[in-house]
Amino acid sequence: MKKIFKLITAAVVIMAVFAVLFAIAADNNIKVREYREITSKVTENKKLLFITDLHSVIYGNDQNSLIEKVNEIDPDAILLGGDIVDDKRDEKGSRIFLEYIGSKYDCYYVSGNHEYWSYKINGIKDMIRSYGITVLEGEGVKLSDEIVLWGVDDPDCSKEQYGAYDDWYGQLYRCNSRVDKSLFNILLSHRPERIEDYNGCNFDVVLSGHAHGGQWRIPFVLNGLYAPDQGFFPQYAGGMYELGNADMIVSRGLALSNIPRIFNPPELVVLNIEAE
Repeated sequence: MKKIFKLITAAVVIMAVFAVLFAIAADNNIKVREYREITSKVTENKKLLFITDLHSVIYGNDQNSLIEKVNEIDPDAILLGGDIVDDKRDEKGSRIFLEYIGSKYDCYYVSGNHEYWSYKINGIKDMIRSYGITVLEGEGVKLSDEIVLWGVDDPDCSKEQYGAYDDWYGQLYRCNSRVDKSLFNILLSHRPERIEDYNGCNFDVVLSGHAHGGQWRIPFVLNGLYAPDQGFFPQYAGGMYELGNADMIVSRGLALSNIPRIFNPPELVVLNIEAE
């Protein structure tokens, strides 16, 4: 009996340890990750908040947890990198959040694939515009006299089946051809796996999401297990990557699903653009 009792006790202890480790690994508390771009192209520092892949998830009561994080950061502008609205979840979580940030901050948006998959892309864009948020579709807007934000739709904009027909490559070319290299230029584009298309362009920074951080990570060993359109062991799951003379920053995003995020907490990205 003593041996059986010891075995049961050991099993309970092991299960408890694994439960604690899993709880730590599957942390769904929003983390803030900061990046710095030091450049001679600006004389005035700017703090930009990059948010992607919300997928209509609600954090806290009526988005209070997410909104508090945003207000703590207090950015000069908010850049929305697509999949803010999900194609299967109720839009309530997205609407609450967009209405709030649109009333308080300068906000800019580009589409993601799930917004196209909803077959309601035009209605979603109209809803986003109704909150005072600028929708970018292959065009640019000045964030200051020294910083220009460019934005392109998700590549699914090229598929007529989703209710809106455009040319993603045409949008990218149009933006790139209009870049003034004396200014600091940011491209907002949902998909990081299009890195070869961004490489060689005139932008200083590319901001993307879509990969959800590779869903599962092992710190210092595996940056991501699986990402949409990259498959297993994605090269661009989250972090900063060099693009010749530019950088690509990939956010791990805010998406939550039935599949837990392991060592991959939801993420807000702060881009600090600082004078050299």
